[in-house]
Amino acid sequence: MSAWTFLREFLRDPAKVGALAPSGRALAELEVGAAGIEPGHVVVELGAGTGPMTAALLEHHSDNLLICLEPADELAECLEQRFPGLKVHRRFAQDLPEILAEVGATKVDRVVSSLPWAAWSSTLQDAVFEGIESVLAPDGRMVTFTYAHTAVLPNARRFRSKLHEHFDSVHTTRIAWANIPPAFVYVCDTPRARH
Repeated sequence: MSAWTFLREFLRDPAKVGALAPSGRALAELEVGAAGIEPGHVVVELGAGTGPMTAALLEHHSDNLLICLEPADELAECLEQRFPGLKVHRRFAQDLPEILAEVGATKVDRVVSSLPWAAWSSTLQDAVFEGIESVLAPDGRMVTFTYAHTAVLPNARRFRSKLHEHFDSVHTTRIAWANIPPAFVYVCDTPRARH
């Protein structure tokens, strides 16, 4: 059911969803592990989709405040059915300052992203980065993934350059070969806008 919902959302708006199928458990474990989430950290999940990252976050970090964003109504509804008690914000990263004020948080320590960055224009990327940087702590970290086979394409290379513009440190994890398609995670530390 969730894979079909994901595919339907992709067919409606490929640039918004960015993939034909949800991320697998291997990639979710890799990305959530790379986030380096500690007790007390406030975590934002961007583009939760059908919830592979959400499941890993709730499994390993259930005591942390998780602010989950998924603007697609049907996907958000699936998430709330799959994870009873989870509040899914049907909003965008650009709304993070208002969302944090609503939940009583002052900053975000970790951002776990499943956004289709390389499919977006530079202008949209900048707007999303602005939303993230406006709330991310000076020692904050963002993790996001890309598919191994697309990493050499022009849009993906431009996105990697943009990560270096926005963070002092950017490195990659190993490849999650069990994911379909294989993917790796960008680990981005110390947002430049916060110092």
